[in-house]
Amino acid sequence: MFREADIRPQGELVFVDEFEVRINRKNMKTMRMRVAPPDGHVEVNVPYWIDVDDVKRFVHDNRDRIRRKQSQMKDSPQVRAETASEEEKRFWKQLVAASAPVLVERWSPVLGVVPGKLAYRNMRSRWGSCQPGTGRICINTRLALYPSECLEYVVVHELCHLREPGHTRQFWNLVESCLPDYRRAYNLLKR
Repeated sequence: MFREADIRPQGELVFVDEFEVRINRKNMKTMRMRVAPPDGHVEVNVPYWIDVDDVKRFVHDNRDRIRRKQSQMKDSPQVRAETASEEEKRFWKQLVAASAPVLVERWSPVLGVVPGKLAYRNMRSRWGSCQPGTGRICINTRLALYPSECLEYVVVHELCHLREPGHTRQFWNLVESCLPDYRRAYNLLKR
């Protein structure tokens, strides 16, 4: 049984200029602000001792940066994915399912691996997954929203797991030996 004191609120809600701001108080030293996907809401994590007026001033002083981030977010693949219709999601799956096997066929002999079944899913938190024991590789259909180099990177990444299961130094060296510029795609997906 929960007592009322045991339940923590999700944070204070304040309005600054045109922004709805969620203030989360935490055991930390500095104030941190983030414009969060998919809708671009503003979250500010603050130490317990920071006054609400200080948070409001901080948000007000950063309003141009917030607007810029929100504008970028509206056009981002992540937001498009969150608001997509079922028809769009089916199209992405078709596109990725047509492209990924070609890449697997190209890179498997280079890496000396034989993958198992390829699967395609619309996933929120992963670009791909690999089960080294069975060779099954799953690719995120949202990759259709990114440049083709991102799909190639994810395919190579998952194929490399068939040789190196973890994200060890050897694993990353193997990825880099195939795709010397893999960090570009990695960073595009990380954003």
